[in-house]
Amino acid sequence: MNKLSGPIPPELGRLQKITSLLLWGNALSGKIPPELSNCSALVVLDLSGNRLSGQNLLAGEIPREIGKLQNMVFLDLYSNRFTGHLPAELANITVLELLDVHNNSFTGPIPPQFGALMNLEQLDLSMNKLTGEMPASFGNFSYLNKLILSRNMLSGPLPRSVQNLQKLTMLDLSNNRFSGAIPPEIGVLSSLSISLDLSGNRFAGELPEEMSGLTQLQSLDLSSNGLHGSISVLGALTSLTSLNISFNNFSGAIPVTPFFKTLSSNSYAGNPSLCESYDGHICASDMVRRTTLKTVRTVILVCAILGSITLLLVVVWILFNRSRRLEGEKATSLSAAGGNDFSYPWTFTPFQKLNFCVDSILECLKDENVIGKGCSGVVYRAEMPNGDIIAVKKLWKTTKEEPIDAFAAEIQILGHIRHRNIVKLLGYCSNKSVKLLLYNYVPNGNLQELLSENRSLDWDTRYKIAVGAAQGLSYLHHDCVPAILHRDVKCNNILLDSKYEAYLADFGLAKLMNSPNYHHAMSRIAEYGYTANITEKSDVYSYGVVLLEILSGRSAIEPMVSDSLHIVEWAKKKMGSYEPAVNILDPKLRGMPDQLVQEMLQTLGIAIFCVNPAPAERPTMKEVVAFLKEVKSPPEEWAKTSQQPLIKPGSQEA
Repeated sequence: MNKLSGPIPPELGRLQKITSLLLWGNALSGKIPPELSNCSALVVLDLSGNRLSGQNLLAGEIPREIGKLQNMVFLDLYSNRFTGHLPAELANITVLELLDVHNNSFTGPIPPQFGALMNLEQLDLSMNKLTGEMPASFGNFSYLNKLILSRNMLSGPLPRSVQNLQKLTMLDLSNNRFSGAIPPEIGVLSSLSISLDLSGNRFAGELPEEMSGLTQLQSLDLSSNGLHGSISVLGALTSLTSLNISFNNFSGAIPVTPFFKTLSSNSYAGNPSLCESYDGHICASDMVRRTTLKTVRTVILVCAILGSITLLLVVVWILFNRSRRLEGEKATSLSAAGGNDFSYPWTFTPFQKLNFCVDSILECLKDENVIGKGCSGVVYRAEMPNGDIIAVKKLWKTTKEEPIDAFAAEIQILGHIRHRNIVKLLGYCSNKSVKLLLYNYVPNGNLQELLSENRSLDWDTRYKIAVGAAQGLSYLHHDCVPAILHRDVKCNNILLDSKYEAYLADFGLAKLMNSPNYHHAMSRIAEYGYTANITEKSDVYSYGVVLLEILSGRSAIEPMVSDSLHIVEWAKKKMGSYEPAVNILDPKLRGMPDQLVQEMLQTLGIAIFCVNPAPAERPTMKEVVAFLKEVKSPPEEWAKTSQQPLIKPGSQEA
């Protein structure tokens, strides 16, 4: 990103070996020159706007000639002023993995020819003026994991071919004019885990029983449609953490599950025939129809209730006093052991189905179970009675306590995050003075420990960790709405499992903490690229520091060596002294085949790109992921092999 203005020069079409053209976030105007179709080696074309720091004002139609760029993998044109129809010729780019044109003014139908883009992994056509039906050819997208068509004027029924989208994790069709019944085939999409949003349409009929197959789904929004009948099938969706079925015509009883008991009335509003009781028997509407009960029966019932209440009050008084004594003893015992106030009552909010209670968690908060301490708190390994092992983070007390409602609202946002490279937040517990966060337990320590143990960590493993951490951070920045800043990206917060898969931890906690420990840790990093205005680019800088640590084997600060510079200054000093760049690499990585050394040096270039002193000059995390994946042929579990490298020695870039 720079401050470029004016039209895109058609002369760029002469760069026939260029592999990436990144012009996002400038003030460019005019049309896309058809001459760009001569850049036959182009892999990444990003002309998108940037809402935080500028916006391109490109307009007009997408030239049909763009379809000649048959090596292109990433096409980003979002947040501009493009108009006209989406050209069917884009379907000729059969290696395309990402197509993002959201927030423009495209009109007309979605070309059915797009079904030929069988390598697509992400398709975002939202916030345009598209009309017509969703093409049945979308069923060809066997690799697609995110499909976003929201805020258009699409209509008609959903095609039954949707059942072929077996890798789909997110489907957003909200705020369109889709109609008809929800097809039963949608229940086959067992991979749907992030969200299913069909709100603001004209769907009618009952919920198909097949929806019970969406057992991994975290968020479901069916609000503002014409759906009716029972919602009992939703009781089978055991992974739900967010649900909105308001403003339909549902009726009958609400499922009797722990999750449904936590929902507010806003989740059901506008369904007058929906039962609001949780007894699973008589709904409010049924009770209105049963007002003809016999008077004698009522009198007998009242007398029985009065007698029962008298007896019950005596029993409750005895049990209450006994319970207070036992809870006081337990709280005193726990507080003495951990130096904290563990007194009751406790609030326990799970973000998925959990088979344990607060008591089981508190029993594990002992010194012998401590597995780590950091700026935000102390972490315990906690084994539950059912055999589950979780990590419990007890947050340090802050100098200025945030209102509990504000804290809970922030944690609710973090609790809905689900990504393969982010530690899953399972729930949280709190009382008047202690806050506990419950996470998945990741058994293999963190990246800082791995690098400091002087192990012979091979390049492929380091590369895998770097890509995993970048993917997690990219998800927080680009796939969460609103975007989430990590604010504390460092090797200590990158956890590793037994296969060295990377997991980002402590995401978003810096915003919740107001402790001197946190401010001290952040100020040390601020000297090397942060500003008072914390943005996504601050996270990018910190990720660049992590990348330098992975490549060099050094810590961010090495106080025990003669050149105890921060790693960024150390690397720049090395590069500015005319030493070979290979001298920055960990000695354990030197002497490898030239191909691997070139991969490391390319990754070093990405790291230096990330730690640019000017935040505006740093890449986005989405671009960092693209750069890293093109350093080498990515492993099968990340993506399909691209046709051209994104960056290679001697390539031309703009």
